[in-house]
Amino acid sequence: MKKIKHVHLIYPAGNKISTPDSIGRHLKQFLERHYQVSTYNYDEFKIIRPGSADALIGHWHPNPFTVFRLSAIKKDWRRIVALAPFCPDQTAWQNAFANKIIDRCDRFLAITGNYWMKNINFSPFKHWNPKIEHVDLAVNRSDFPFIKKNFNPIKKRRFLYIGHTAWYKNFSILERFAEKLPDIEFACIGGKKTIKKIKALGRIDFSKQEAKKLIQQYDFMITLGSADANPTTILEAMAWGLIPVCSVQSGYEGFSSIRNISIDCIDDAVATIKHLQSVPEEQLKIWQQENLNILDEHFNWERFCGQVLQEIENEDNLQLIETDFKNRLFLLYAEFRSPSFWLRPSNFYRYITTNIKYIFRKIVQKKNNFLK
Repeated sequence: MKKIKHVHLIYPAGNKISTPDSIGRHLKQFLERHYQVSTYNYDEFKIIRPGSADALIGHWHPNPFTVFRLSAIKKDWRRIVALAPFCPDQTAWQNAFANKIIDRCDRFLAITGNYWMKNINFSPFKHWNPKIEHVDLAVNRSDFPFIKKNFNPIKKRRFLYIGHTAWYKNFSILERFAEKLPDIEFACIGGKKTIKKIKALGRIDFSKQEAKKLIQQYDFMITLGSADANPTTILEAMAWGLIPVCSVQSGYEGFSSIRNISIDCIDDAVATIKHLQSVPEEQLKIWQQENLNILDEHFNWERFCGQVLQEIENEDNLQLIETDFKNRLFLLYAEFRSPSFWLRPSNFYRYITTNIKYIFRKIVQKKNNFLK
């Protein structure tokens, strides 16, 4: 069997320090030590025609007319590995579409948390289990330098939320916390402009010094998602020195220095927040150091890329478990109902306009190359 020589990587590989660019950029740099690597945006319309020593790896997309899904159905691939966020909650809305393509993949590298991995067999995706390999996300600590040298005094500690406010982020729960705990400051970076009882900080460029000074004022980064695969904001907060406070449904469970909070019982959650207000600073600094150690030892790009390389070279071709008609029908229904369903007008419009931009960009690039 031919050795893999050329990897087609379906991930943007730009210069942004946030995902998905950070995933694509680090993978490209790592894999170029071993193969010829070509990169593609995961939402572009393109069909790759493979050679017998080519591997396809990357992000499947809800739209069937995107590069991974169009290319995966072609024959002659030496290996096909999907790499994407995976949240096997009971609604299945985030990943149901992929039930149509996973049988074409030799392996699925599921970017997800340990909470979700232990619940796969209780989800509509349990028949995927033989093909799934768990991969935790990563962060480059130099992109998110340590800035939290001291914590605010007991009873004066502050909570910061970072991210958008889609329904599954449960931002309304955070608003209820703020109503029940008026003496505690809760703030939000990103998301909607009108927020009850929460300080809205707007959108911030984290590479700026002003952003670092702002983040230093807070002690805890809080996130309350009910269907979050493996959010990088938690890792970024750890790198800065903030203590993460998150629901187990945010993926992170079983780390003593990542404090879990209930989203099912408001009273329990309020008690957790009150407790964190009185934890001695010495303990907070112990958690802080434990988090830095976890980042260095596990949540790093060398480990992440090494897992990907291992699966590219792996020759296993495991089969899906048979699932019943009822479950297949449910996944079709979940795909149709999903906010990311490709035929929703806003999604289809975004796909068309994005690909027009890609075409225009390529024309300009060819023209510039011709004029050189």
